[in-house]
Amino acid sequence: MAEPGVNGDVPVVNVFSMNCWGLKYIALHRVARLNEISLRIARASPSHDIVALQEFWVYADYLNLRQKTKHILPYGKFYFSGSIGGGLVILSKWPIEQSSMFRYPLNGRPTAFFRGDFYVGKGVACAAIRHPSGRTIEVFNTHLHAPYEEKDTYLCHRTAQAWEIAKLLRGAVQKGNVAIGVGDFNMIPSSLAHRLIATHGMVSDSWLSAYPTTPDIHPPGANAKFNIEIMGATCDSVLNTWRMPGLKLPPSDTVDPRGKRLDYVFHSPANSSIRSVKVGMIEPMDMPSQTGGKGGAGRNCSLSDHFSVEVQLALAPNYEQQRELAMARNPNPTSNESLIDIAGSARAHEAEMPHQAGEVSGEKYLPMDIIDKIFAVQREYTAREVKEKFWRIAHFWASIPVLILLHVAIWWSPHNGVSFLIMLLGWVVAVTGVMDGLIGFIFTGSELRALTEFAEEMSMYRHLAEMSSDKNDVEAGKD
Repeated sequence: MAEPGVNGDVPVVNVFSMNCWGLKYIALHRVARLNEISLRIARASPSHDIVALQEFWVYADYLNLRQKTKHILPYGKFYFSGSIGGGLVILSKWPIEQSSMFRYPLNGRPTAFFRGDFYVGKGVACAAIRHPSGRTIEVFNTHLHAPYEEKDTYLCHRTAQAWEIAKLLRGAVQKGNVAIGVGDFNMIPSSLAHRLIATHGMVSDSWLSAYPTTPDIHPPGANAKFNIEIMGATCDSVLNTWRMPGLKLPPSDTVDPRGKRLDYVFHSPANSSIRSVKVGMIEPMDMPSQTGGKGGAGRNCSLSDHFSVEVQLALAPNYEQQRELAMARNPNPTSNESLIDIAGSARAHEAEMPHQAGEVSGEKYLPMDIIDKIFAVQREYTAREVKEKFWRIAHFWASIPVLILLHVAIWWSPHNGVSFLIMLLGWVVAVTGVMDGLIGFIFTGSELRALTEFAEEMSMYRHLAEMSSDKNDVEAGKD
């Protein structure tokens, strides 16, 4: 099927995304690994046109990256956010005309200081890139909140973050621009977050566009090669030296029970399609000091605890590709009607308004059961945080009389040693009381307000979904 393009040719954009695990002081061999990543990006063939990196925290590493890649990616942006930055970088072959950093309203609990999500200022790095064809490509690079625990207590935060980036993607699509959402989303294809982004964001998962029959979860006994080549696994692979179970790099046919796909490139199907997609940066680098143990396997060292996602994106829609995806994925991530109608709407607009091809009319919504699940997650987490706020504020008020009593006790204490211990205990009570007061009154209060805002936005979304469903039922009755 012929696809329209510029001067009869369809422009192709090579997109690269990778979580680089570049935490200062914590990530082992950071400088060497990020330097190797920079070199491989610079030497890639075919060369990358747009590069989006996550966990690229240190500005010196960014400067080294720019120096290594400036001959093929002359434009770039390191995004500043939060206490130590958002860890996000976008590089481009073409001019970046606009950029902004959107911080997520919900982004971790302040009490989980050892995880750092609350302080780093996670969000979406946005860049509007002017393609030589005259089109605007809007890139949205992000790193959603990790689960951390077996019981995913951060599910609500990650779902709310998915809602925020979906709104940004949707806005770009409605303007008729090419929308690309990239990053470490810390989600699997069957998750609430994935469905939110694919549906409300009016975008498609590049891997599923290319391989629509890919299952959400790998079959039992799947090996590492299968997980990477068929499932698109980018994280927790046994072939990653930071995740492998033994001291030696195993063969590719090793059973890989934990490998999963957490890294994605989403694209707007109304004005783009997928030529190819693959998992990259699999080959480890030579690291003489790594002879065994975590991160090492006979001098082999993986570049990060994630592999990359590399996509060849054509700047023209492929209706058959989206139709096949719709038929294969019903009802996930969106309904058949959603994707088919997106393709049909794009085709109609393309015929009527050639200069605005890609604009999408109409509105498609998540199924009601998925919306209900999102509300259930929000209510459960909100109830948890209400209790958290109550007990922290209660501790703050209780610490005041206790502190007064301890000061009185110091006055009547007959021994200096006892006075010192009472004073020390008083400091502990004062510091913990003040900290819990700040968390309860300010931080948890701010989190609860963000949760309320998320709930109200989803309520409006649900109302519109119900109206759309009723309208469709009436029209079906007429037919």
